[in-house]
Formats: sequence, structure tokens, C-alpha cells
Amino acid sequence: MPNESLPRSRQWENNPADRYWWHRLPGMNFVPPIYADLAEEEWTVLRQWYEETDKSGLIGECAVPFISLLHGLVMGNRAARIVQLGTCSGYSALLLGFMLRRMNVGRGLFSIDIDPQMCATSRQWIERAGLGPYVHIAQLDSADAKTPQVANNFLGGEPELIIIDSSHEYESSLLELNLWYSALTPGGLMTLHDVSRFAASFDVTKSGGAGRAFKEWRKAHADVETFSLNSESQSMDLSRPFYKDACGLGLIHKPQVDTR
Repeated sequence: MPNESLPRSRQWENNPADRYWWHRLPGMNFVPPIYADLAEEEWTVLRQWYEETDKSGLIGECAVPFISLLHGLVMGNRAARIVQLGTCSGYSALLLGFMLRRMNVGRGLFSIDIDPQMCATSRQWIERAGLGPYVHIAQLDSADAKTPQVANNFLGGEPELIIIDSSHEYESSLLELNLWYSALTPGGLMTLHDVSRFAASFDVTKSGGAGRAFKEWRKAHADVETFSLNSESQSMDLSRPFYKDACGLGLIHKPQVDTR
């Protein structure tokens, strides 16, 4: 049972479930800004989201390190056109929607998932949070060549920030990298979650996952500014590096002027 005398996410410090791993790390006895900055009604929605997904088993959200990085990128730069590949059950769509509402950026997030159940669940939470003017959940194939134009139509232009956290399969990830890099506005940023050796196990095809796709994409695009964080991580149980998410993260920055 959560310790209800503690504020917000600190109630999860002793929760043994895998999804609460960050809150059990030494020294993490504080509420991170991604939660501390929420209005009380926003926190209530997110707390209820955790309670209900704990019961339903629709679990697969990114952890505090990655969403905190996105928090800085979005709010530090007023990102107004964001595409998310892989909605899952709506955690990051909710938090990104709260950011967009705070910045008064309407129609700012186009979030894509191919799974009808995940889309239905996410839409329900977006509506509950009152984020309809800011977030659109689309049941589409993120590797379909027609999907970027649908996103552009909703956002009113090319995306500035693209967040890839979808199938984790090697072939699909490589397709997404090629397709969505072309769709990214010059000067924009693309993030690719789960590029570590550990996260390669998420690829159901056993082909090397997002990490292999990112490695090959970087080799083929050596003139593009890229960075791979924690790609060498092999386990969630080893001593944590500075960036605590052992799943790893890839970053791609598209130059203002294409020099190729």
C-alpha cells in the first residue's frame, strides 16, 4: 500500500512493482519536477492513471529520466509540433499534453499507435484530463509512408520534435528512422528510446531491436549530428550510470541546411 502521508510520487518509494524502479533508487526521496509542476487536478488524473493501469496491466510507459528529458526539451524550447510514435496506454501523451496546455499550444501533439486498445485507452485519458484541444491520438501505422503527411496536417507544419518508442523491432525501427527523419523540420530533434543492449531483448523478432537500427542508421548518415546514451547497458540490475535509464536513448539533430 502507498504511504499516503508522503507527497505525490514519493508514495511509490516502497512499491516493489517493476514500473516504480526509479522511485526506489537511493536518494530519489523527492518529487521530480515532471510531477511537482502539475496542477492538483492534473496530478489526480495521473495518479488515477497509475492506479487503473496497475489493475489492468496496460503498463509500458517510459520512466522518469526520459520523460524529464522531454520535459526540458519541450518546455525549454516551447515545442509546438510534436509527433510521438508509440502511444501505449497514454502516460507520456498525458504529460506532454499538460506541458502543451501550460504553454498554450493547441494541436501540439500527434500521437500514433497501431493498437486499437491502446488508442482507445489513451483517448479516454486525454478526454478525462481535458486535453482534447492539445493532443490527438491516431490509430495509424507509424511506418506507413502516408502517415507523416497526416501528422503535418494536424500540426500545421513539419514536426519539430519526434519521439520514437513504438514496436522496438529492428526492421520497423529502421523504417521509422528513415521515414520520420525526412519528415522532421530542419533544425528539429528526434529521440529514439530503447537503444541499449539490454533493450534489444524487447525485439520480438530477435533481430537486434532499436539499438541495431540506430547503429546502422548512424553509419549510413555519418554527416548527421547524433548521440547514443547508455547504448552499452546490458542489465537493469548493474550499477546505474549517471543517466539512470538502462534502456538507453538515441538523439538525432537535423541540420538547418541539409549539407548532403
